[in-house]
Amino acid sequence: MTAARFAGRVAVVTGGASGIGEATALRLASEAAAVAVVDRDGAGAERTVAAIRAAGGSARAYACDIARSEQVAAAAAAVERELGAVDVLANVAGIGDTAGLEGIETLDDERWSLVLAVNLSGAFYWCRAVLPGMAARGRGAVVNVSSLAGRSKSANGGLAYTASKAGLLGLTRHLAFDYGPRGVRVNAICPGGVDTPMLRAGGVRAAGSDAEAKARGERIAAYGWFMPIKRLSRPEEQAAAIAFLASDDASYVNGVSLDVNGGLYMA
Repeated sequence: MTAARFAGRVAVVTGGASGIGEATALRLASEAAAVAVVDRDGAGAERTVAAIRAAGGSARAYACDIARSEQVAAAAAAVERELGAVDVLANVAGIGDTAGLEGIETLDDERWSLVLAVNLSGAFYWCRAVLPGMAARGRGAVVNVSSLAGRSKSANGGLAYTASKAGLLGLTRHLAFDYGPRGVRVNAICPGGVDTPMLRAGGVRAAGSDAEAKARGERIAAYGWFMPIKRLSRPEEQAAAIAFLASDDASYVNGVSLDVNGGLYMA
């Protein structure tokens, strides 16, 4: 265990089975939070919990499809019953749209709806489940994981991904305005290219051909050329930003969209 910024606090991390979510769960636990590791992949969430406990931390796994509001409501109730009132919510779970660079004419209803359901509605459902309790206690912090795509466009995630991540920034600003007076801060981070299984895999639809897989690999490699830092981010670097925004060190930071993308996007 390292610094104890979250001692006595309960943190929910969605998408905690892998990537940024896993790194965030490990980071918050290392700073003494009791972590609810939430993921549709229940076995993956259990693996993250095992790693946290092996390091001396406290965590429980919750299998939950965040695109389904009834599952979110049930998971949130279980977290409060088993770990206590939620102090920190990190909405990390997300999916990409497609492996290729398709236009709108080939984006069907099912894929559009799925990406919006996970990336935007899932965060909304979790905020709706925990924000009233935070407000009643006069304390809490939410960090939503948007994307550079939410500010500009996605190089790899597709049209639905871009729309969902832009919507998440709007949700962040609105909730920050509504809940700031009640002691709850709501912020977002905007990663660029992060070396995660989702980035490598291509999202809802994997590469349909060798040529498409090659093109995707070339786009990922191009991050090393375009980014001033000249490499992809590590999930742990995104987790560090999330931990900062969720902590009392950011007590006067509310409604921001923090770019954590190596300088690829400079506002």
